[in-house]
Amino acid sequence: MKYIERCGRWLLAVLLCLMSLSAYAEKPVYKIAIVPQHTPLLIYRYWRPIIDQLEKDIGVQFEIQTYNNFKGFIKALRDGEPDFTYLSPYHLVLARQRQKYIPLLRDADKQLVGLVVVRKDSPIKNISELQGKSIAFPSPNAFAASLYLRAWLREKVGIDFTARYVGTHGNVYRNVVRGFASAGGGVNATLASQPASLRELVRVLYEIPGVAAHPLAVHQRVPKKIQTAFSHSMRALGDTAAGRKLLIGIQISSPVRANYERDYAFLEQFDLEKYRSGER
Repeated sequence: MKYIERCGRWLLAVLLCLMSLSAYAEKPVYKIAIVPQHTPLLIYRYWRPIIDQLEKDIGVQFEIQTYNNFKGFIKALRDGEPDFTYLSPYHLVLARQRQKYIPLLRDADKQLVGLVVVRKDSPIKNISELQGKSIAFPSPNAFAASLYLRAWLREKVGIDFTARYVGTHGNVYRNVVRGFASAGGGVNATLASQPASLRELVRVLYEIPGVAAHPLAVHQRVPKKIQTAFSHSMRALGDTAAGRKLLIGIQISSPVRANYERDYAFLEQFDLEKYRSGER
């Protein structure tokens, strides 16, 4: 009799487990693609705790999608594969044009401000003096420090120059200091992150208008109630100290509602695609 009771309890436990797994499997699964600014390992480290909270709040599953390069990420956006995505302003313009992605959230405070720096003792005082000179950039496809900056200098300022790609933002500033380039393109955040000993050797010659930082966007096919719940859950994280600590890792420490027309639409006046070269 005891054996039968034990078997009955075991069968009941298995049944309850299967029912739980079945209920979990029935939850909708949404893909969230993350721009490959970091390795997949770092992306999971930063995003997984946030995704866990979103799943708990919304009652759906999220599948984090990472990419080894920008080529794969851009193709996924063009094909409309991800339901949600964290991406640069440039990628948002592409994604909206091709698949009507909608920006949901951005950081309230962060702006990407492209800079042109020269050596502190450089005789160059005006941006027009860089006509025909060499300017160092981190890579062809770095958004604010290269794509947007080069487009602005050529199309708005009207100067021609030789672009030199040196791999990283830090390399840009070092190339300028060492005299390997007449000037360098960077952004406010990366200049501020350089050692004081390096910052003291360069001077900001020119700034271009800032752009709201990387947004979280959603494909139009995602139900409105899911979009709303996603936004609410993310903004709720920003209301607590523990939540903000998590959000710092993904660079949206103060999430607010994003608006394409207000925050990003002006980028459409530039043909940024012609300044892009292969993969970042």
